[in-house]
Amino acid sequence: MLKQGPLRIFGAIALLAGAIAMPLCASDKPKRAQTPSASLPYSQAAVTFANPSGPQHLAGTLTVPPGAGPFPAIVIVPGSGQVNRDGDLFGHQFYRVLADDLTRRGFAVLRSDKRGVGESGGSFDSATTADFASDIEAGVAFLRSRKNIDPERIGLVGHSEGGIIAPMVAGKDARIAFVVMMAGNGIRGDQMLLDRTRRQRMAGKSATGTERELALQKAVFAALTADLPAAERESRARQLYLDAHQRDGRPWSPDELAPLLSPWMRSFLVSDPVPVLQRPRCAILALVGEKDQVVMADDNIPALTLALAGNPNAKVKRLAGLNHFFQNAGSGAFSEVAGIDETIAPSALELIGAWASLHAQP
Repeated sequence: MLKQGPLRIFGAIALLAGAIAMPLCASDKPKRAQTPSASLPYSQAAVTFANPSGPQHLAGTLTVPPGAGPFPAIVIVPGSGQVNRDGDLFGHQFYRVLADDLTRRGFAVLRSDKRGVGESGGSFDSATTADFASDIEAGVAFLRSRKNIDPERIGLVGHSEGGIIAPMVAGKDARIAFVVMMAGNGIRGDQMLLDRTRRQRMAGKSATGTERELALQKAVFAALTADLPAAERESRARQLYLDAHQRDGRPWSPDELAPLLSPWMRSFLVSDPVPVLQRPRCAILALVGEKDQVVMADDNIPALTLALAGNPNAKVKRLAGLNHFFQNAGSGAFSEVAGIDETIAPSALELIGAWASLHAQP
């Protein structure tokens, strides 16, 4: 995902989707058909709020339908990386388009820059998923403080990493009315990376080569998540790569290790979504695109279904033809995203909006 100004893709998406970061300046952004125009049938305002246990200045945009309210509300929970409030990526504004559709349906919608990104304070580089979840909790508290928002009808719509942050927040807050998970994972973080490696390797490598690579990755992940000082974890992981290079001739560059060294990645590798998914009692809609190459449908849908089986108000759906960003896609490869004019498939917007409206009833 991306940040404002020169844009870059965060390591998690690059690792999971096999993407290559390509700079894309604001002046190079194509105009997308679904990007909202200047004339809007609702109000929008720049807002700020504080996280008592984190950044004291989180900045975002609040869109509100016409009228006095009180309105049901939604907090959009962004995916991994340095993501701004609009979800900018290759000229697409995923979260702005989503907020526009939901506000036209009668929801007040809060979307914000992640900590350390755009106009929000705090440190992005030192933050973990738990830290980003606490920022979303602060956004919910901000909405509940406003007279034109119904505090008992606030839902969360999360994408990618935000798809698992949403139930994290709802599991701690029984007043959350509903959760929509857009490409939220049902399997552990390390397993997601291993599954991707297995698929890629099996497509062009021998079975022996595939198993050798998987064994290396497992050893690297174990080194990086060991209860050791950071410098020693890094040293052990680097040595594993060097040994593989010397023993098997495997290509190696320090750039391969760098994305794995962040606090976020360390927490991601050991993250288990199952207990997170089992805590909320609210209605949950979990959506995975059939062509998603980050959160693979074949792996994650069964896991999501099993984890949510105890919640009578949970529903899991595979969306035919859609990629990680819920666009109609060809192969679903990350490299296609820039060439797709559609920002979010209308069918996905309709499904999310209708379901949220149903579960936001007073």
